[in-house]
Parts: sequence; C-alpha cells; structure tokens
Amino acid sequence: MNTDLLFFCTMCRDKPDHEPEKMKCTIDHKAKHFKRGDLIASQGDRVSYLYMLTKGKVKTEIISNSGLTISVEEIKAPYPLAAAFIFADDNRFPVEVTAMEDCEVILISKPSIEKQMAKCTGFLRGFMAFIANRVQFLSERLKIFSQKGIKAKVAYYILQRDQNGTFDLGRSIASLAEYFGVERPSLSRAISEMVREGIIEFNAGKGKVLKYDEIKELLG
Repeated sequence: MNTDLLFFCTMCRDKPDHEPEKMKCTIDHKAKHFKRGDLIASQGDRVSYLYMLTKGKVKTEIISNSGLTISVEEIKAPYPLAAAFIFADDNRFPVEVTAMEDCEVILISKPSIEKQMAKCTGFLRGFMAFIANRVQFLSERLKIFSQKGIKAKVAYYILQRDQNGTFDLGRSIASLAEYFGVERPSLSRAISEMVREGIIEFNAGKGKVLKYDEIKELLG
C-alpha cells in the first residue's frame, strides 16, 4: 500500500505499518508519472480527481488574462493538489501546475473520497482540517496582493513574520519576488529603501524592525 494515501487520515498516518487500522484507508486510485517541465494540470482544467503528489516537486502559478504569470507556491511531495476544488460546483484548477522535477501523482476519484469519508472519521477530519488550512493560506496571499505597492507587500510580510522585533524572510529574494508577483530588482530596491529610511535592519534574509509606526504606515 502507498502510505501517502494516509495523508489525510489522522488515525492511521502515524501508526506502525503492521497495524490493521490502516486497512480502512485503502483507497482505489491510479498513478501517473511526469517528467521535469511537464504540465500536470492547466488553469481551468476540470478537477475530476484528487491529485495527490507522491514524488517530486511542482510549482503552481496563476496566469492572468493579460498573460501576467504570478507564482503561488512550490509544493513538495507528499501533498494534495487542488483538493478543495473536487467538491466545488465549478470544479476547475485555479492554477497552472508544472513539474519542477520528475513526479508521481496519484489520482483518486470523487466517489472514492466520499466512500472513504463515510467509513473513516479520521480521514474526514483530516480532509476538513487540510481544507481549512488552505483557506487560511489563500487568505494570506490575497491580503498580500491587496497591498498597494511593493513596500506595502514587504511591510505586511515582515509584520506577519515578526518575532519580538526580529524577522526571518524564510525565502530568497528571488523566491519572495515570485511570491509577490514583482520583479526581483524592484523588490531589492524596496527593501534597500526601507533600510536607508531606518525602518528596518536587514542582512542575508534576516532583520529587525526599528520603527513599527512607520512600517505600519506603509500598509495599503
């Protein structure tokens, strides 16, 4: 049995392999394999299955009508892709999903998921918790996009990661620029200006907030 099928199950996923409880989480599925650079799903495709990434890493992007590409996130296995959308009325992929390395994806049908939820409360609870966490993640992304200007995005991001006056970006400048949907030089310039203005200290991805009033004034 592929243990990645236990991703959602709060009762089975942490149990030793030999325990019979796991038999509840045997789910009908099929596997597909993708090479690096392959398109796994296009934005707007129907979500006919739950896509469970079991090997490799993918990137997800939103492509606007004007052709602007905005990076959403990079996802490493094991992790579900667009899990919430399989139950939507308009069940379409909200993002473009591309393999960053060789990948394996397990496809699980909607009827199989519903059957699993009915027979395993641990799976149901885990699925609901995962969806709730994804909503929180997307809410944060929307708040960042709603900030007007790069400095405002940086200020919001720093304040969310602030720990008693210090912060760690947790990403490279290049990765953060993709996350914000801005050019890397523009992001570097915005951070440098905030340093020159004495709002923050910053070095090698880490820093300190010096002027809370001024960094809050940057928010859109």
